[in-house]
Amino acid sequence: MNNTFLNIIQWKKIVYFIFILFLFKFCFLYGYRFKTTLSFFDLGLLSISSALLLASGYLISFYFRNQLKKTRICLEKIKITSSYILILGVIIGFIFSFKIHKPWYGLIFVFSPIVVILYSKNNPIKNFFSSIVTSFLKPFAIITLWWFDSPIDPSPSQWDLFFMLEMVTMLYILISFLGNISREIIVDIINTNEDNLQNQKTLPILLGRKRAKNVALILSVTVWFLIFFVAVIFIKNKFILTTIILLGNIPQLYYIYLLMNATDIKNYKFLYTVNQFIFLFALASVPVVAYYFKYVIK
Repeated sequence: MNNTFLNIIQWKKIVYFIFILFLFKFCFLYGYRFKTTLSFFDLGLLSISSALLLASGYLISFYFRNQLKKTRICLEKIKITSSYILILGVIIGFIFSFKIHKPWYGLIFVFSPIVVILYSKNNPIKNFFSSIVTSFLKPFAIITLWWFDSPIDPSPSQWDLFFMLEMVTMLYILISFLGNISREIIVDIINTNEDNLQNQKTLPILLGRKRAKNVALILSVTVWFLIFFVAVIFIKNKFILTTIILLGNIPQLYYIYLLMNATDIKNYKFLYTVNQFIFLFALASVPVVAYYFKYVIK
């Protein structure tokens, strides 16, 4: 039962979410010449509230998707557990909002679950739009951080630095978002037969595996060009340029090559594994780029 619960709430994605929050806080908001709104304790409260709301959202989605199906899992327990987790997440969200002296932010922790519930209730079938929403999870973690955490009384030069950090972060968000959509398409290709039996409306079912693969390929090529654009920005710094090429461009190019030649489920499963490593490489580049802004730029 515990393993089933952890799988339903997709605990790995929630852990990624929290890890990314702390990674970008430490690398792009901490240790510069300005003070920001959130302390690490504040970020901990935000992370706990967000994790609980995410877990509740996954449980709610699972409940509505399986409401009319036969399942060994007690859906009533799923519904009750989701409600308790949701209430706890909202309470911690309000505590966080009052602690940072912005109580109106607490409304975000109320409206977000409402949107999730309404969406899950009215869209119980998995489709391409739901894949896009899922793909936005990790980038949304970064947007959430920048929303809540901003410089306190910065000087003009500090605002300039903060703006540069925001631009680099936005590129990371865009690259992550497009890469996640491509990965979700690969997952849907792998699960096409199972999804078809469950009357799901994923992209491979609507367009066919070959056309879905082409969409994933276009997205992957776009990601490669964006990474190359980031490399060009740092072309004067050989260390940063080399880091981005080695951790970004080359792995992405290898992924594109494998995707172009993928023909069966075994190939796509290997692609998914490669994509996971590419994500780790991208995370590894964050501290390196942050080091450049902290200690190289004067």
